[in-house]
Parts: sequence; C-alpha cells; structure tokens
Amino acid sequence: MSNFGIAIIYILLVILTIYNIRLNTKLFKLRATNMPSDPRNLSEEELTVIKSLTNEKRKWAILSQILFWSSLILVIFGSMGILGFFLDLYTVTCIVSNQIDLNATKVLINTNKKI
Repeated sequence: MSNFGIAIIYILLVILTIYNIRLNTKLFKLRATNMPSDPRNLSEEELTVIKSLTNEKRKWAILSQILFWSSLILVIFGSMGILGFFLDLYTVTCIVSNQIDLNATKVLINTNKKI
C-alpha cells in the first residue's frame, strides 16, 4: 500500500474519531439534561421501536468487537495500513452504535414529555 493511501486512511480515522466524540458528547448532554422515562410507561409502538433499536445495536456491537479484536491481531501480523483500515471500520461501527443509542434516548425522552 502506498504512503499516500495510508495517510488517507489515518486522516479518515482522525475525522471519524472526532465525529464519534462529538456524537458521544451530544448523547451524554441529552441524557444529562433530560430524564428518560421508565420503559414500563411506554406504549406498545414505542416499546417495539426500543426493542428493535436494542436488537440492531447488539448486532453492531458484535461486529464492533470482531473488528476491534481483528485490529489487535493485525498489530502483530499485519501492516499499519491494514490496521488503520480496520480501525476505521471499528470507528464506523461505534458511530452507528452511538447513533442507535441517540435514537433510543430520544424516543424515551419524547415519551417522558407526553406523560
């Protein structure tokens, strides 16, 4: 892999990491400023949405762990370019997982505001 390609991969990793940190901060602030409602107070439709988001998050979490451990193995056996690529993929799965958490939190907060 050329040095230019490796540089692009690591620049993308920095950009994705910054975006992930901003998304985590947004999620933290949303949870800190608004009290999510008790899941027992959810309607059937909202409960279905939360369950589907939880199942989807579980799938992304499994993929995230696979990519993370693959990255650790590639530290020993692979090149730095391939390591960066797998870390990019891992960061994307973390972003998707955080976005799912953000959506679930918004559903819980909106439910709380209705009550």
